[in-house]
Amino acid sequence: MLLVANVLELNGGTTFILRVAREFEKRNKKIGVLVLVDKVDEELEKSILQYADVYYLKDIVGKTYAPLMRSPLGVFAPVDFSKVCNLINTYNNHVHLMGVFGLIFIKRCLCAVSVKVRISFGIYHQNEVMYDGVSYYFARKAKALFASLPAESIVFFNEKNRASYEIFFNNDYSKSTIVPIGIDTPQTEVELLGSAGSNRIVSIGNLYAFKSYNRHVITLLPDLKKIRPELVYEIYGAGEYEPELLRLVSSLKMESSVHFMGSIAYEDIPKVLEGALAFVGSGTAILEAAALGVPAIIGIESTNKPITYGVLSDIKGFSYNEFDAGQIIYTMKEVLVRIISNADQWEEAAVACKAKSKSFSIERTVDGLLKLEVLDMDLTRFEAERYVNSIAVSSFLACAVKHSFFGDKTFATRREQGTLK
Repeated sequence: MLLVANVLELNGGTTFILRVAREFEKRNKKIGVLVLVDKVDEELEKSILQYADVYYLKDIVGKTYAPLMRSPLGVFAPVDFSKVCNLINTYNNHVHLMGVFGLIFIKRCLCAVSVKVRISFGIYHQNEVMYDGVSYYFARKAKALFASLPAESIVFFNEKNRASYEIFFNNDYSKSTIVPIGIDTPQTEVELLGSAGSNRIVSIGNLYAFKSYNRHVITLLPDLKKIRPELVYEIYGAGEYEPELLRLVSSLKMESSVHFMGSIAYEDIPKVLEGALAFVGSGTAILEAAALGVPAIIGIESTNKPITYGVLSDIKGFSYNEFDAGQIIYTMKEVLVRIISNADQWEEAAVACKAKSKSFSIERTVDGLLKLEVLDMDLTRFEAERYVNSIAVSSFLACAVKHSFFGDKTFATRREQGTLK
């Protein structure tokens, strides 16, 4: 499998690549990783290289266009696609895409060379392709290319996403793959890493507006401290939404109780969570917390109100990131109060979350990905979908200019649209 990634920055997608590569290696298989944009966390890169071959688009396009590789603009640059074709052939003719720019890149490849290929596309964020109101050609074409893929090509990481995409794209995805966004679950039973006597609520993850749970916990903290005066909220991560959160903290006069700890290395997550009272969040970080025996409260993304499905063990299946009116909903305050007020309920939640985390094992994820290696896929519609790179690059440049000088962030903020259907 050749996995096409946007970047190798410190984020959930890159740590997922590390876990997938490590699990493939355990099965005596090696994946390739093609990185489109030259943004790399050196420590994660070093870890991934222990288990996978890593290639960079900047090395394929050559020195002339290398300066473009610091942004997605490089995806539209002239490429010797025979080199990409060789990579595809090396890794069992299976290309796994992690985003819209990878989709555009592979379409360009198939327009340029003839190569036998299986394409799978993972929905790593619900709004990666499911978005409205973005009129640029490259963004509209990405949606059209996605819609032209057969259902067998699509990999969903929860049931809610598949249902939403079926409605949004008016496609039947019943033949798609659903696997968990897997983590490395402990192979032996270990004691609970959290502590009912702690005063630390923890969140881990890059700071973006769609991760609305950070804002909600900060807003709830004054009331929670009436129950537990020494309570603190530790936020590990960095991002563009940090200034907004800092202003909120200041307005509530909570500077001594909300601690912005900055980014941490992936392998330091257990150290951070040791002795934590509770975790609030989404993505794979909530799974890591649950697996370590910390009550893991679900932070539903893109919500205006402080609501939750409860702790991880309260959900059925794999759906927890996105808003789903069909699930039982609680206020975040009532769930936090229950956990911080009662040691028995704390332990019950910690044990249940730890048990639930086992269903999100990376072994199950890789089992699903390996099945795609031998699946027949009819890419006729994808290959027939018209794509003009000169129009695409012009539209991307227009998008970049309007974003930088006129505040048009419709594409950049598409992940804040939430559950559209």
